[in-house]
Amino acid sequence: MKERAEIASYAAAILSERRFEAEKLADERRREVASALPEYEAAETRIREEGLKLVRLAVKGQAESEEYRRTVEELERLGARRTEILTAAGYPADYIENCHTCKKCRDKGYLEDGNGVQTYCECYTDICKKAVLEESGIPVKKGFEAFDAGVYAPEDRQEALEKLEDAKRFTADLRGSRSMLFYGKAGSGKTYLASLAATEAVRQGFFTVYATVPLLMQNLLYYGDDERALARRDQTFEIIHSADLLILDELGTERMTPARMDMLSGIIDGIVTDSSRKCIVISNLTLPEILENYGERIFSRLAAMQLVKFDFEASGDLRLRLK
Repeated sequence: MKERAEIASYAAAILSERRFEAEKLADERRREVASALPEYEAAETRIREEGLKLVRLAVKGQAESEEYRRTVEELERLGARRTEILTAAGYPADYIENCHTCKKCRDKGYLEDGNGVQTYCECYTDICKKAVLEESGIPVKKGFEAFDAGVYAPEDRQEALEKLEDAKRFTADLRGSRSMLFYGKAGSGKTYLASLAATEAVRQGFFTVYATVPLLMQNLLYYGDDERALARRDQTFEIIHSADLLILDELGTERMTPARMDMLSGIIDGIVTDSSRKCIVISNLTLPEILENYGERIFSRLAAMQLVKFDFEASGDLRLRLK
């Protein structure tokens, strides 16, 4: 998975490519129009000449002169004439200028107000969100709109909807919410609902990461001198510690050792003690089993989370239907 900085670099590269393509398209359209409309080409030439004149006057400190004012007026007249020529020939008025994918920011990725204050454009945040979602590892890349209570047995549906509301409240105030522990029998929809919540968090702009505990422990506790494996371990540390929302799945399926216990405890402690970060921990174990397998320290951290028990006896194993 990409780190935050890599996501930003990826978005910048996408926007740079879009600007390049926009310029190439604009050049093609200029040549097309110039070939079809000699009057347009003449107006373009005059605009370039008057624009250079304006620059020379400004450099000479004559921006307040009468000649500068007349040149500005001439540029406005020529611009209007150029547009008139285009539209009279059936072209859109912005046929050449409007070649960018994002019309709001012209593929720069940011908007600037009258005071020079810059804010990210929606196109930039959309690229980042799509990249985070693609790289997050989230098993089901859908939001709450995909939740279907009909897959549950009738007697389980109300409880399923209540759990959906728990997840909605969690993502609606991610910074202010308590982390969540989804626990209960296998195949009861824990990972599915966590995935929907994670997708919603990504849509809100939160850096979200999904990982299974066994694979995470394997990546973080590598002992050896293989450079690629060491680099993967370091990158995994960076990603885990920078995630706004971390989904830890399959707690209880890994073979625990003292080193793994310490590592898992450190990860959970780091999130619990940082109010800006949250996690959803998913386990097939019961609470007494979590206490027995992981000890008082980890259990106390998990028990302090919002506890959501999944126990849909009538619905059976939902894994084949929840996709």
